[in-house]
Amino acid sequence: MKLFICLFLFLTPTLNFDFKKNILSYSIVISKADLIVDGTISGVSKGKYEFTISQFLKGKSNAKINVTIWEEWMCDGRAGDLKKGQRLLLFLEKTSDNSYYPINESTGELFIEKDNSPSPSMYMLEKFPNATVIKSGIKMFIDTYKVHGNLNDRFLQNVYFQSNKSIFEIYKLKETNKFFKYLVDDELQYYDIKESPTKSLF
Repeated sequence: MKLFICLFLFLTPTLNFDFKKNILSYSIVISKADLIVDGTISGVSKGKYEFTISQFLKGKSNAKINVTIWEEWMCDGRAGDLKKGQRLLLFLEKTSDNSYYPINESTGELFIEKDNSPSPSMYMLEKFPNATVIKSGIKMFIDTYKVHGNLNDRFLQNVYFQSNKSIFEIYKLKETNKFFKYLVDDELQYYDIKESPTKSLF
């Protein structure tokens, strides 16, 4: 038994368990989403919760939808309890059974507190304490950029963004919304950006 334990401890550092969550940037999550909505949980059942939508940011659906409850694990825990009345900002993909699933699990399921702030587990809470700013930035991003390439490719090798606004217009938008500025300056720097050929600098 001692030999087995020693052998396991010796080999563990060489094994790749791949426990780390694959993080998707919000620029990709927004682009990938079939539906981005603000609303509240109206009921919870086994494996799903019913969600009543108060605002559509992207896509359209019935006012009430079913959302599959994703399974928590050691590298991705839920920010709060799924209970009736809990407000959420959801980034969703439609599934084959006509329900929806949060993109990248916790990334696509943001808990919004009574003071309109996102849950403490949200990695950008300190920069963006107000859900209104986040929602406005999402709408600006959707209106400005279109993604091209295979978003289901784990490494997103051939993905690029096309802007329909000039550099000057984008600069002005960044000045009015911190979340849009974050998406453009912090996240899009890792992707190729192509400006629409019909747009000039001014």
